[in-house]
Amino acid sequence: MLQRAFPGEEIAIDYVPKGKKGDYFTNLAFRIAAKKKGEPLAVAQKLVQQIQDTMISTVTAEKPGFINISIDRGHLLNTLFTEPIVPTVGHGEHILVEYVSVNPTGPISIVNARAAAVGDTLVKIMKQVGFACTAEYYINDAGRQIQLLAESVQQRMDQLRGKAAQVPEHGYHGDYLLDVAREAIDRNLEDRDAIKSFAVGYFINHQKETLERFGVVFDNWVRESDIRQTGLVDHVLATLNEKNLTYEEEGALFFRTTGFGDDRDRVIVTSDGRHTYLLPDIAYHLHKIKRDYPRLIDIWGPDHYGHIKGLTGGIMALGYPEQTLHVLIVQEVKLKEAGEYMTMSKRAGTVATLDTLLDQVPKDVVRFFLLMRSCSQHLDFDLDLALRESEDNPVYYVQYAHARIKSIIQFAREKGESTKTDFDYRCIKEDEEIALAKAILRFPEMLEDVTRNLEPSYVTHYLIDLAHAF
Repeated sequence: MLQRAFPGEEIAIDYVPKGKKGDYFTNLAFRIAAKKKGEPLAVAQKLVQQIQDTMISTVTAEKPGFINISIDRGHLLNTLFTEPIVPTVGHGEHILVEYVSVNPTGPISIVNARAAAVGDTLVKIMKQVGFACTAEYYINDAGRQIQLLAESVQQRMDQLRGKAAQVPEHGYHGDYLLDVAREAIDRNLEDRDAIKSFAVGYFINHQKETLERFGVVFDNWVRESDIRQTGLVDHVLATLNEKNLTYEEEGALFFRTTGFGDDRDRVIVTSDGRHTYLLPDIAYHLHKIKRDYPRLIDIWGPDHYGHIKGLTGGIMALGYPEQTLHVLIVQEVKLKEAGEYMTMSKRAGTVATLDTLLDQVPKDVVRFFLLMRSCSQHLDFDLDLALRESEDNPVYYVQYAHARIKSIIQFAREKGESTKTDFDYRCIKEDEEIALAKAILRFPEMLEDVTRNLEPSYVTHYLIDLAHAF
């Protein structure tokens, strides 16, 4: 409606804060005033005269220049009872979402769990609103970290046999490797490659089990080792060389990523001939695109932020637009118990695992808590609050509202009352009823916002607000 009134303008709309007049507001007057060097309030007062529509009851200019819009009650209720509650916005667009993708070197941590909750929620919502969305897990089963895993397990095997053992300095020191070592001994594994293959398979299976326990199921599991067998790594390297996007320095091969906005060029082949992580990762993303996914979403932890420009540059160097890849960075999680933060390190063996958390806290509570903050914000997971059965716990608050709604519906059915929507909605007049109707109508808007901004935290915020309105 506003786009029709002001064609060509970029219009941002948001909900009016509680206690203010109206349902929605826009800062359009500020944008126009900046262009024409006018006063925002004066511009807003002129603009309100141009906003006319049957769905609107009032439009007002508010200091210092906002335009507040109130929706007509009749239109609001008609929309509530006649329009689909789930919008269709995807129109079958193919999107591949890759998330979690932790190294098969240990259990799923609480930090990984946040990426799992974000990715799984995002994929499910995108599927609901019409996107052909695929969830994918990338198994990093090649490279130096896997060699370190094999060496670490081998040392633990020696330890169990009573021999002197020395886990590599940059290896994996957690006691969880003792279980892997015991099984390797039971299987009479001695060869380093056999130990490596067994350990990788062990952790992949355990990670799958943990994620399924968490309600997260992936459509695809793709191995880095398989990508390396496709020839795409060599293809990417040859393409970068042909386009003069590489150079040698001190025996290493560099990719000119600064030409794509990176702060420094990146090594893709080390002086001893090993591929760095970036080269096969570019090949993996080319593999995604060739599987008919023109739009890619990766969900990473904050420690991978510096990798974005290099990977995006690689995709662009292969001839694809910059917009092909969107990387969503999910910030750290700190687990808090009795007012104290837990220290976490997979290599040091002090990791807080998702399995341990799920042994104490129900799955739905864990997922809800991990979605309560924006992906760009650090998150404190308060274990004491998560276990509390009171309205202080937002999950308990939302679940209690849901139970009350079900109870009311059941009561109505027992009394022979219809719970269908084919009734005269003009009888809905009370302010509290209208407020609840408005809250319900924000559901499809919330779903669109989640897919547009890739921000699943909108779901938890919406549910809390809806429970409050009820």
